[in-house]
Amino acid sequence: MKAVAIFKWAPNPDDALVRVDGTVNWSTARHDVGDDDHAALACAVAAAEGDEVVGLCVGGGDTSFAAARGAERTVVLEGFPVPTDSATMARALADAVAEVDGAGLVVLGDADWDPMVAPLLASYLGWPLLTAVDTAVANPQGLMVTRRWGMGTQDVLVEGPVVLDVAARREEEEKPGMRQVLAARKKPSESKTVEGDRSAFVSRGTRLPDATSSRLFDGADPANAVEQLVSVLKADGVL
Repeated sequence: MKAVAIFKWAPNPDDALVRVDGTVNWSTARHDVGDDDHAALACAVAAAEGDEVVGLCVGGGDTSFAAARGAERTVVLEGFPVPTDSATMARALADAVAEVDGAGLVVLGDADWDPMVAPLLASYLGWPLLTAVDTAVANPQGLMVTRRWGMGTQDVLVEGPVVLDVAARREEEEKPGMRQVLAARKKPSESKTVEGDRSAFVSRGTRLPDATSSRLFDGADPANAVEQLVSVLKADGVL
């Protein structure tokens, strides 16, 4: 089964700058590899069982992540601003998947950075979506998917194309070495500029978190400061 492994498609919110007036500056942020992307690649390679695995990502930075983990080639989508709304991103990814002949499996990481992309992607493709996936194994009847379910796991047999949202249980244990990374950069890579209509959105404002004022006691007289502190704590019902 030919698989498409999607990685590096969401901007890291930790790179955004929040100004004192509450507005958010995304100029220093970029689309980055997510914490679950390595698990998505491993799942795609295992499910493909020797068939082609195509990496799909958003441009900027190192795009050889999938190639170093088993993908035969990589498709890089260019032209996305940061941030890009979920609907626009999902539509672009779905269009790119549709251009991969014979693809019957799409795997991406369970990113907290933009959780709406996976269900929207599945909707645009018209494929079912399974979330919280651990593993996927091909068998004669279809694809046996193991996903988290309550306190345990659930096995789901899937017949036909499907989108899997993979949640990593741990950090990547065996990262590719320098030799693998250098070899990955020699694998085929195709860049495509995303064009067409996009959803437009405007931020009308940002709500600052509730803040509690602090009260400082002059420590020049330690005994007096302690007395004031005890008095305030008693008034607040702490003591």
